[in-house]
Amino acid sequence: MNILKTHILSQTLCWAAVLAALCLAPTQWSFEPKAGLHVTPGDIALLLASGAWALDTLVRRDWARLWRLPPWPHWLFVGCVAVSSLTAADKGAAVKDFAQYVAYFIVGSMLFESFLRDGSQRTRQALTVLAAATVAVLALALVQYLGSGDDPLAVRGTFGNRNVLGGFLALALPFCCAGLMGASKIAVKAVCAVMLAAGMAVNLSAASYFAVALVVLCMSVAKGARWFLPVAAGLLLWQNAVLPRLPRENDLVHYRSVALYDEGGEPERRYPEWQAAYSLVLTNPWTGVGPGNYQKQIGQYYAQVPRRTGPAEPDTQNLYLVLAASLGLPGLLCFLAVLTYAVAAAFGSVAGAAPEDKRWHVWGAAGALGAFAITAIWHPLLVRGIGLPLVFVLALARSIGKAETTDGKQADRTPAHL
Repeated sequence: MNILKTHILSQTLCWAAVLAALCLAPTQWSFEPKAGLHVTPGDIALLLASGAWALDTLVRRDWARLWRLPPWPHWLFVGCVAVSSLTAADKGAAVKDFAQYVAYFIVGSMLFESFLRDGSQRTRQALTVLAAATVAVLALALVQYLGSGDDPLAVRGTFGNRNVLGGFLALALPFCCAGLMGASKIAVKAVCAVMLAAGMAVNLSAASYFAVALVVLCMSVAKGARWFLPVAAGLLLWQNAVLPRLPRENDLVHYRSVALYDEGGEPERRYPEWQAAYSLVLTNPWTGVGPGNYQKQIGQYYAQVPRRTGPAEPDTQNLYLVLAASLGLPGLLCFLAVLTYAVAAAFGSVAGAAPEDKRWHVWGAAGALGAFAITAIWHPLLVRGIGLPLVFVLALARSIGKAETTDGKQADRTPAHL
């Protein structure tokens, strides 16, 4: 009996730590234990969850868990980061970024996949925790939205600015849409509808806003004409009648956030930097300049590209150009493989006749990854506060592609070609 209690206690501690890591992850607030080293609550929770997972493995003697490793795209991506780190001019910055990638894409992936492997109840618990964290972010963002001041960057929730908030909403809001369309309980549908409306109202990043709107529209098409027609009409009314009348005139803010030129006719700083980043990629196509070295190297690649002086809006780079410039084109391709593998695994479960109560999880996970991928064209979203939620969504998408067998274990339904 004592052994059984010890097993239950160790597993409870482990899964509580994993849920705490997911709950605390959506924030960029950090402290600096030493110069240049920023630690967030999510980082600390991930470290504690790793220790709890190791203890639970030892207590239960579940050695098979040690071999349930993240899928091959994760290893290839982290491997590219390691190789690129060897060529970096600033080795210290490269090592810190490499450690972060390992923590998220290897350690975090193993933790979340182990948690979700326990069945649909764990999935519901994780999604409930993510929903609670999203409600907290939305509540703070709504207060900031209605507060004084005209700076759109200040509507940031628990993040550094509107652009990173938009990246998080790109991951979270598709689950709200999927729950609205697919959940069986009316209360869940109502909560999802309110969260989706609030998120679309406080999202002042045009890239994220329209990425989520596109995902919502695609989901409605998949559900048929009875969903598409009211959703399309609702989006049109929202865009043309509601947004212009909101306190911050969201439609104009969206336009300015992605405009090619400012009000003085000068190119916005985002796009000249994209061109400079592409020049950097052409110069260092194999290994890039190393993780954490992009900002220190980009300046010399402007050449004839106009470069304005003064403060720039943060987080307006193209994630794919940043990855290619930092890790080389192999690193970029491996990151795209990470996203594609998860989406294919999720939709593979649909082909494998996933249970009806898991269908909306499929659409939520796939929609979140799609919205993230689109938003990342305008914002570099592999940052603290978003990295761990992204890894959770990747693990969820893969876990949906597995079906529980009669002995409680899971059989892989990922398509054979993967």
